[in-house]
Amino acid sequence: MRKLLKFLTNRFVIVSVLILVQIGVLLLSVFELSKHYAIIAAFFWVLSLVLTLVLINKNSNPSSKIPWIVIIGLVPLFGVMLYAMFSSSKLRKHEQQRLAKAIHDKNQFFAKEANSLLFLAQQDSHAASQSHYISQATGLPLYREEELKYFESGEAFFECLIEELKKARRYIYLEYFIIQPGIFWQSILDILKEKIACGVDVRLIYDDVGSVRTVPFGYNLEMEKLGIKTVVFNPYRPAPRTILHNRDHKKICIIDGATAFTGGINIADEYINRINRFGHWKDTGVMIKGDAALTFAFMFANTWCIYRDFEKTYESLRPEFAENTEKSPAALLQSAVPNTAPQTEKTDGAKHSKYKKGFLQPYSDSPLDNELTGEQVYLNIINQSTRYLYITTPYLIVDHEIILALQLAAKRDVDVRIITPYIPDKWIIHELTRSYYKELIENGVQVFEYTPGFMHAKMFLCDDIIATVGTVNLDYRSLYHHFECGVWMYNTEIIPQIKADIHESFALSKEITEEYLAQTSLPRRFIRSIFKIFAPLM
Repeated sequence: MRKLLKFLTNRFVIVSVLILVQIGVLLLSVFELSKHYAIIAAFFWVLSLVLTLVLINKNSNPSSKIPWIVIIGLVPLFGVMLYAMFSSSKLRKHEQQRLAKAIHDKNQFFAKEANSLLFLAQQDSHAASQSHYISQATGLPLYREEELKYFESGEAFFECLIEELKKARRYIYLEYFIIQPGIFWQSILDILKEKIACGVDVRLIYDDVGSVRTVPFGYNLEMEKLGIKTVVFNPYRPAPRTILHNRDHKKICIIDGATAFTGGINIADEYINRINRFGHWKDTGVMIKGDAALTFAFMFANTWCIYRDFEKTYESLRPEFAENTEKSPAALLQSAVPNTAPQTEKTDGAKHSKYKKGFLQPYSDSPLDNELTGEQVYLNIINQSTRYLYITTPYLIVDHEIILALQLAAKRDVDVRIITPYIPDKWIIHELTRSYYKELIENGVQVFEYTPGFMHAKMFLCDDIIATVGTVNLDYRSLYHHFECGVWMYNTEIIPQIKADIHESFALSKEITEEYLAQTSLPRRFIRSIFKIFAPLM
């Protein structure tokens, strides 16, 4: 009874119920009017037809159109109103203006930064084309590797993050989908209090839906009292708003513009296995030191300025020890690269540069533009793979383009392997994930489930030379609706570590075979097929 009462008094449940009540009252009112006034019923019937035609001709992914067409066709009144409420991603006018200015300022800033694309183009034209796309889509440049560290677990990530936070001198910016009081957050909070007393600028962004079950209402005010400037991203309120489904799924920490952390790890104890909810929680992350770390400060600033003035110039975000990098790319190339193109050597079919340092490029993704950056980064890696492609993801709920790309890679004799969780965090989402196995396995893709627990890492690794680690899941929410980020890497020192870690995960995982799938009961197959229709909305 106590658990039930706690559940019913949870803010997420209360707000969700209030939103449903408001939608229900609105629908009931219109339905009653349509019963008594034929012209209203006819209006909605015509509107549903027009909306269906608009959807068919809309320049968007066909997979995302199907559930809306089904809903609008089956229940025109309900479908039209639901689409009007939840289909678009629009900020308020003043928020749009602030964000547009921030993005413009960011692009102007990085237009002056040194871009290592010319270096990479001499080594690998295919990789350079991937990097060029990221630069065009995000405005963020490619960097030579300086100091990059890989964390094969939340525990290792936690230890390093705590040590780096203690070194902060100027500012600490935290942007997370979930924060939850516990050992992880309290350890960070203790350091933040100390740093505030020393004059360090500390700011926090957390997503309201991501953290609605973990922190109380008004938690941002508690943080402000401690001196932590706080933004609650897209507050979850009892009113039907058109952007309820757009969440800030990024997970970043920036220290003095010189050190940045990202990956799949939220600030909650289950991510460091201090709480066991879904077996062993497998997650990964990276730490970046050097010029590339500054890009994450700009990502943070862009999100912050939607709700509050940032109060700082972008130039002031540079680390105090940053060198002047305003030389032209041509000048940098002449001074740092020999006249002849770098020689390469073949190792197991992969091309490896003899230069010691590799390349990395942070990237961000937003549902507010028309660019599916996260998905395109993944597709580029899949399509240019030649020997192997390893993927770890908590969810596998994807559109036809990614399914087809994975199948074609396997048919090109690329060793394609995907690891998903064995123990689910959400039953419906896990069933949806499993509904995609059959068509992949039949076409040569190997699928594994991480048997110790929940695989939450979001990684791609290709041919010993290209990898990405970040926050982008292989599902519609991450690829289409969420604000995300990641790090694209070429020939960096941590790629062998990523490969070794993924191989360890393979050893702990169970391969899903066609024989195993054949044992799935008919009712379960039917449920999965129904869920799959509405996958783009989940």
